Amino acid sequence: MREINPDVLFVFHDGFNPWASMWNDLFADDDMKNVVMDNHSYMAWWERKDDIGKYCDDYGGTIRNMNDIKYPVWVGEWSLATDVCAFWLGGFNDSNTSYQFDCNWVDCPYSYLPAENAVDFDRTAATLGPYGESDRATVKYGKCATDSTFFPDDQV
Repeated sequence: MREINPDVLFVFHDGFNPWASMWNDLFADDDMKNVVMDNHSYMAWWERKDDIGKYCDDYGGTIRNMNDIKYPVWVGEWSLATDVCAFWLGGFNDSNTSYQFDCNWVDCPYSYLPAENAVDFDRTAATLGPYGESDRATVKYGKCATDSTFFPDDQV
């Protein structure tokens, strides 16, 4: 990569093992230019907490565990989600987790393409497949799940 574009970042995922003892010897100290470790601390699958502060405490503890990692660390994807309600959070048409909180169901978005190119789905269907492990993460009567409303926006 460096021969073709020395400014490109090399980002690697920690494999859900965010410990310095596992990763700090991956690259020599003089061979770490543009190396970044990506972490996905998915709070949405952690134990349900009825107090947003408890999520913050647990998340802070997880991040503190990474203090000794010698690479810059990115925290990515759905790491800050507090529930599993977001549409397709568990994968395309899949949600193998029961919801911790009641999900907010909203009108599914419409295509942003011009009308002559846009294709829509049957918004009157009870559910739309294909289905994964359950039908929880599918469109229902034109509605898509979004975050729960358990925690107010100012807390999230």
